[in-house]
Amino acid sequence: MSKNSKNKVKSTNLNDNDSKAPKKVNEEQKIVDWILFRAQRGLPVTKTELLDSVEQYVKLLKKETPFIDNRPSRHWYEGFRKRHPQLAIRKPQNLTHSRAAVTNDDLKDWFEEQGKYLQEKQLTKIPPKRIFNCDETYVSLFPPSEKVLLDKGSRSAYKVVDSKKEGFTVLFMYSADGDRAQPMLMFPYKTEVPQKIVKNCPEGWGVGLSDNGWMTAESFYEYITNVFYPWLVKQGTEFSIVIYLDNHSSHMTMPLVTFCREKGIELIGLVPNSTHIMQPLDISFFHPFKETWKKAVPRWKNSKNIARVKKEDFPLVLEFALKNMKEEKNTVISGFKAAGLYPFDSSAVDYDVFNKRKKSKTPVTEEKIQDKLSEDEQKHLLTFENNLSKDILEAFNNAWLNQTWPEDSEMRGLYKYWLQISGKPEPQINLTLSESVVSKENDSKSANEKYTTLTHKVFHNMALYAIYLNICLRSMATMALVCLFSDPTLPIIQHIHSQGGRAGYN
Repeated sequence: MSKNSKNKVKSTNLNDNDSKAPKKVNEEQKIVDWILFRAQRGLPVTKTELLDSVEQYVKLLKKETPFIDNRPSRHWYEGFRKRHPQLAIRKPQNLTHSRAAVTNDDLKDWFEEQGKYLQEKQLTKIPPKRIFNCDETYVSLFPPSEKVLLDKGSRSAYKVVDSKKEGFTVLFMYSADGDRAQPMLMFPYKTEVPQKIVKNCPEGWGVGLSDNGWMTAESFYEYITNVFYPWLVKQGTEFSIVIYLDNHSSHMTMPLVTFCREKGIELIGLVPNSTHIMQPLDISFFHPFKETWKKAVPRWKNSKNIARVKKEDFPLVLEFALKNMKEEKNTVISGFKAAGLYPFDSSAVDYDVFNKRKKSKTPVTEEKIQDKLSEDEQKHLLTFENNLSKDILEAFNNAWLNQTWPEDSEMRGLYKYWLQISGKPEPQINLTLSESVVSKENDSKSANEKYTTLTHKVFHNMALYAIYLNICLRSMATMALVCLFSDPTLPIIQHIHSQGGRAGYN
């Protein structure tokens, strides 16, 4: 049965007598503790996040429940609220960009609060090998090329590659003394990563998958529990340890928080929107790594005497790049110091970084633009796919694999846009006879009427009006969105342009 089934089930809690789980542990109290843990870190739990985490937790425990597909029902949710009246529901205030931007006071308050917490936990004087930072980055298999030598009469240089959008996500974890834990590679597959890729991964590295190849809450949990923690044990690491990480609310699931508490792993979220100031890997590691990567790809191809890099080669090329990265340890150590995380020192932070960036006259090179564009395009694609239902995304993927168009003609405009931003060519399939007749009938309508009809149907039937606005607001700064609004050939966009730049119902 689908988890969205409307069949009613008896309201229950995780400690009912008919449960086969141990009765000594109050499972619901763990849920409450997790909610409070998140709230204290400025990450309030939504109803969906609560149900997702309980579902994941139940599956991990292999606990028998009356829940359909292990997902708590509305009745359970309402009963949970009644059983724990100390948890209040509030509508969160959405901050404007200016209010959400990090300030000097935010940073100083964070250092004061976390300093007290570390003292309370007796973690202020632990060695740097017990302090970690993790972050993920997108790596292209076809990075921007270096300049080449040509005949003086040549005006342009062209290089054939398979796809500029071909790449992968890598999760890095480093200690404050510069030691690299085993990374995790994320691949865009549905059921399993092909063995030809897995066998090329160095021993101990993590391999994960998701529909779009980006890190998910489940894959991050798998990394911490099955890759990072075993690596710590193998290294003979003394616990407790500290991990500083981005405040990704989706990653702070109840199973993860529970596991980390049991194993002596302190998760400390950094100040939101402070990546460029407080994230050690962002401050000092990713830029030199990307520069090393750009040189490593052609060098690796030349050493193997091959013309192109395949997906299964990616782990080998990444290992090659990391081995050839100069001053890797010192680069990471300097990042921790600049972030004020080790030594833990608020005065080490450059509080004038915003003003300095505004005044900076450093020229933006074409390579920097291409690097930024590649990451922005991927982020826009991720945002777009996250706002589609699983059924629609699965239909799009199946259509692409079969080189066809969606059966629902009203979804083809959206499918075409998905192909555009994901870098996939359109299927070269002719319309069927019935579709041709419909196409001719539609041609008799005025352009404005046709686009209005299509847009209203899509927005009304699939609730895409809210999705589209959400994508626009969250991706305003990306080049992908600029291209979207500048392309008048898309039916939805033409309708918006015809309304003077406004999207809405008549």
